[in-house]
Amino acid sequence: MKKMFTLKGVDECGKSSKIKDLANWIITNYTHINHGIDLTKADVYGVLEINKLKIGFVSAGDNLAEVKRNDDLLTKFPDVDILINACRTRGKGRKHLLNNYNYSTNWLVKYIYVEKFNPSNTALEHTRDIRILTELKTWITGLEKI
Repeated sequence: MKKMFTLKGVDECGKSSKIKDLANWIITNYTHINHGIDLTKADVYGVLEINKLKIGFVSAGDNLAEVKRNDDLLTKFPDVDILINACRTRGKGRKHLLNNYNYSTNWLVKYIYVEKFNPSNTALEHTRDIRILTELKTWITGLEKI
């Protein structure tokens, strides 16, 4: 069963930056093959391959067209094991993920809510970011794919 970890939240809450941070952590800490991940861009799109494990990244998820880039990535890399992406808390993009990535399509899905603090609170945002990155790292590390 494939796994999908979706960061969901409102605009400008930090979904894309968390996904980029995770990609950067993998690039920095693991020997990998990089298929298109460019950390200098606002959003990341591509696959990191660590041994036999393939992790796809689609950090843009503000609208349906951006969310459908998950489908495009999986067309290019059908053997992706883990997909890490973003979407809004509601709307057509989120519905697309719910309808197309679920148990019946062989996906184990975990949504991680990215809270937006209004007004901005650096201390709370830092704590939230550490919690989210720790959770994602925990989900993707461990047993080696054979």
